[in-house]
Amino acid sequence: MDIRSYEIEIDEKSVLRYLGYKDSEPYKDLLDKIRNAINDAYDVIEPVVCFDRASFEYDNENDAIKFLSGDMINDKYIVERLKGAEYVIMAVVTIKGGIESASSRLFNDGKYMNGMIYDAIGNAALDKLCEKFYRDVADYASKEGYAVTEMMFPGDDKWDIASQKIIFKHLDASKIGVTLDENNVMRPVKSLSFILGIGKDIKSSSSHNDCSKCDFSQCIYRNEKNINYLLKVKYRDEYKEILAQDGANLFKTLIENGVPVPNSCGGYRTCGKCKVIIDDKLPVTSEEMKNLSDTELEKGVRLSCFVNIDRDLSITILDEGEISVLTDSMGLFEVDSVNPRVKKIRIKLDMPTLDDQRDDFKRICDALGFDAKIPLSVLKVLPGVLEKNGYNAICVLRKNEIISVEGSDSVGSLYGISLDIGTTTIAAYLYDIATGKMIDVFSGANPQRSYGADVISRINYTIAKEDGLYRLHMAMIEEINMIVDHFCERQGISNESIYEIVMVGNTVMMHLALGVPAKNIANSPYIPAFTSSIEVRSRDLGIDINKEGYVVTLPMVSSYVGADTVAAVLSSRISESDDIILLIDIGTNGEIVLGNKDFLISCSAAAGPAFEGAGITFGLSGVEGAIDHVDLERDPIFTTIGGKAAKGICGSGIVDVVAELFEHGIMDTTGRIMESEEVVDPVGRKFLNSLVKYDDTPSFLIDEAGGIYLTQKDIRQVQLAKGAIQAGINILMKEMDIAEKDIKRVYLAGGFGSYISIESAAAIGLIPKGLKEKAVQIGNAAGLGASFALLSDDMLEKSKVIRDKVKYIELSNKSSFQEEFLKSLYF
Repeated sequence: MDIRSYEIEIDEKSVLRYLGYKDSEPYKDLLDKIRNAINDAYDVIEPVVCFDRASFEYDNENDAIKFLSGDMINDKYIVERLKGAEYVIMAVVTIKGGIESASSRLFNDGKYMNGMIYDAIGNAALDKLCEKFYRDVADYASKEGYAVTEMMFPGDDKWDIASQKIIFKHLDASKIGVTLDENNVMRPVKSLSFILGIGKDIKSSSSHNDCSKCDFSQCIYRNEKNINYLLKVKYRDEYKEILAQDGANLFKTLIENGVPVPNSCGGYRTCGKCKVIIDDKLPVTSEEMKNLSDTELEKGVRLSCFVNIDRDLSITILDEGEISVLTDSMGLFEVDSVNPRVKKIRIKLDMPTLDDQRDDFKRICDALGFDAKIPLSVLKVLPGVLEKNGYNAICVLRKNEIISVEGSDSVGSLYGISLDIGTTTIAAYLYDIATGKMIDVFSGANPQRSYGADVISRINYTIAKEDGLYRLHMAMIEEINMIVDHFCERQGISNESIYEIVMVGNTVMMHLALGVPAKNIANSPYIPAFTSSIEVRSRDLGIDINKEGYVVTLPMVSSYVGADTVAAVLSSRISESDDIILLIDIGTNGEIVLGNKDFLISCSAAAGPAFEGAGITFGLSGVEGAIDHVDLERDPIFTTIGGKAAKGICGSGIVDVVAELFEHGIMDTTGRIMESEEVVDPVGRKFLNSLVKYDDTPSFLIDEAGGIYLTQKDIRQVQLAKGAIQAGINILMKEMDIAEKDIKRVYLAGGFGSYISIESAAAIGLIPKGLKEKAVQIGNAAGLGASFALLSDDMLEKSKVIRDKVKYIELSNKSSFQEEFLKSLYF
């Protein structure tokens, strides 16, 4: 039997429906009471589930379900729903008795409305708990290729309540404080028991409660939309079946069911990238047709954000491909010395005797020479490990805490992972933290991309969706667990031998990774929930490394200068340099740091996702087939990643083509694409036939075969991005009264900064033209900084000093920013 605790969010709408307000509006005082009561109720609600798998066989003679224990269910409805299931999950859920006691006290005090509100909150909380548990089971089953029925509760109109005894016979619900009396009433009352079927030959339910199976039409919590359609979805080599409600938006349905759909706008119908192939003819809107070619329409390509589901559909996701992620740090910097927080120490203890009756933990502390801390899980296994190994063992220490006691054969197994979580991509590094040797590298796309290309889009998703934060958080946790499994499988190691993960990323990524609300980061005065370095048990996040392992985040400077920037400063040693250095990490937010050992000043420029291919008509991430470099004086004029046929253009290619258009007189200093007769440059005149219109917008045809254009609108996006970064650099320099000649080196960090042509970047003003010769591409400095902090506790402490030393300039609060920004728009 497994036991799982949950955190749930209770919304006032659910409480109102349990109070009977299904269609009518409540009065304001009631709303205020509900909101206050919800806030107070979190202190007394303890959501917990106990559950277990139960195998059964179908008894044809009795038309019944027969469990291995001999118990039988012969209720016709249940038997029919479980046909095709391979096993069931039996569960008991409860929020414990706190809310029930609070409600009773209020009734006893004559505060009847308040008592009713608390009772409704309890019902809503119980329903949310069922929903969360169901989602976990459904997600797990889906990954294994199984479908899941709705939850079936003893006591509803189709199943005898006495069947609760079967569930309680299989589960020791007393472990979570729930008992069943002789009248089949559970205590605490705010508890439920149920079963659900799992199998490959059953029809999935779209929710934990399938209202279409119930005849009680007057139920206040009834979902009126009972028509479900089956979506058969193919993504790469994976297949998935989804039940979708009639009228539901296809894009949102796919995203909410864990299907990654390429997009950069979060489903707001502005990017034209969420393309899917649908096997049925569906009406096409005029707005949608602007983003689809005739060839695509003939193939059944549609934009999923425009499709509302009204039938069963077979769908193929048009995937961009694997993103090329920079993991190399160019070999420019190395950690000074290896001094990890986690160490393995071999201990040899004296055997206990009647003359030496020290307890096991005391013996270990004496051997270590200090009073250590020990978690309960380690204490429980301590006697067995010592006895089995003749009181010789390996003690795994993290600072002054014993996080594991192991047999002597584990001495060489000491691993850790450093993670750089970017808005678009993730880079991960597996280290032997005893020696400092890097063992393996992983890179891939950030799974949260489907919810929006930039951090603001993702914050908005967490605000708009009740479970938005949970979805984004779990998407990252599942990705991290996949990375752990990947490393363990490739290297033949156990996840229990991975003891620490160090994470860096921008401030929003750190909040979402820990499941912390980030909504206040989006609005003035832009206050994050935390900026300090956080250390949390991996098990508290659901990350599958050693059960007493830790996850550590580096500190952040502000809402928009994050742990990745601190890590880049750490690894590039700017804070130790005599020379003044300019660090630029060009991404969705262009983080800029200027300084040396005497000062550090930083800002964040809202560059937007243009340099990552988002918001650009034919923009792509760094995937195979993306145009990555352009030179109008070569033939062919472009190259692509992987040498494949061009299917779009990524950030480095965008910078190149804009620089080339400007250099050869095809574009003027304002960013305007010239008319044919205005082009006088000899090279530029060779491309007069490429000056065309795309979607009634002046454009430059880059590749006729692939139909790839750079439009005037795209150039405006580049101007906004490069203008913000250029203005940020200028303001930092003026703030410290520093001229270009005073800056000795310019470090370009991150994937984009390391792939772009420095020549092109200077040509469009992305970096100051006078600093072009001083520019150095330093690779994934953030990932390297995370690795430094993993391998050396001294480096983690140094990152905290850096954070405290950095002075942050909020550009939106600078009166000079608008003027600098407008000047920086010119080429």
